[in-house]
Amino acid sequence: MYRTSTARPEIYFGGKPLFLYAVEEFLQLPYVVTIVLVVDDVEKVLGILAEFSIDRNKVLVVSGEQTRHRSIRAGLRALHKKESPVHVVVVHDAVRPIVPAGLVEELVLAADQHGAAGFTRPLVSTVVQGGEDGFLERTLDRATHFASETPQAFQFNILMKLRRAFHTLSLMSSDRMKPGSGDWASSEEDLDTGTECLHLVFSYVGVKALLIPGPEQLWKVTHKKDIYAALGCLKERIQQVCIVAAEESDVVKILCETLRSQVVHIKSAGDSPRETFNTVVLFHIQQLDHDTQLFAAMLDFHKQGLIIHIIKHTNADGVQNMSVYDLHQSGRNMLRQYEKFNKGVVIIHYLTPGEDIKLADLVVNLILSDPNIFSGQTMIL
Repeated sequence: MYRTSTARPEIYFGGKPLFLYAVEEFLQLPYVVTIVLVVDDVEKVLGILAEFSIDRNKVLVVSGEQTRHRSIRAGLRALHKKESPVHVVVVHDAVRPIVPAGLVEELVLAADQHGAAGFTRPLVSTVVQGGEDGFLERTLDRATHFASETPQAFQFNILMKLRRAFHTLSLMSSDRMKPGSGDWASSEEDLDTGTECLHLVFSYVGVKALLIPGPEQLWKVTHKKDIYAALGCLKERIQQVCIVAAEESDVVKILCETLRSQVVHIKSAGDSPRETFNTVVLFHIQQLDHDTQLFAAMLDFHKQGLIIHIIKHTNADGVQNMSVYDLHQSGRNMLRQYEKFNKGVVIIHYLTPGEDIKLADLVVNLILSDPNIFSGQTMIL
């Protein structure tokens, strides 16, 4: 179950809304049978799903309510009506676009064993409690308190027990309940001001959730500065880079170490593995020397990316004989050749020996930049 909001303008990256990155991550998990999107504007989100060809067989879109727990309640209602059996429910926030698949599996297995589980992060600042007079009352020990993050997971039967507990509460304390709140309601205070699902399960069902230390990528986009951090992390995650180089030079080694899991090194385009890549870095000696047909087979046309040609010159004679206009036209012609591939193009003439680190840094920064801004630029190092 995935809680989102369309009341504010969507944040876009790579041409699509930020929240879709997490939706796509969940859709790739083989054990996920249904995703419920709880949103403010159902028709708007349905339009976004259609625009980006999201598989609607697994995705339900329902209208949310005014607060977090009321919106989660709406999502649970939708799941309860599904004919497919549900064993574990994962609750996640739209403002957390990064969902590491391995961690979700760990979370689901923990909920399956213990009833409920959630990720935590260490507190980075001391938490203080103030009194009504505005003066300090006490501080919390950061060693024993943590920041609660999502995703969180619960056995579905635990949520059913929570439903029955809420129903009993509504019968015993009907004077505290608003008309129409129904079986799913706890107290109005819980529904309106509560922010922690794990606490509800503990308070009303008696199930203690397992707290799992999570990675720093689980933070949510709350402030403007968080947007830039999220975009930076997403750039790194969505990059699948292939380096085509006949030899494993120092530059290639640095790139492989920096990009780590996102990179594959092959000696020629003909050695390309079965997977495709949204960014390809090709090393050449003196001049471009690649087979366009073999090269095209390496590219993922559906994802934006870059084609970076690095031409290593043993001397500067070839470049000196070309005018600035000739260099510019060469890059523009190559862009037109690759336009159908949905890629930006950059050409780097590498003239200065001993600048491997600078070259590697330049390439990494190009890869992590917006590919739409590159239109055959030629650079000389």
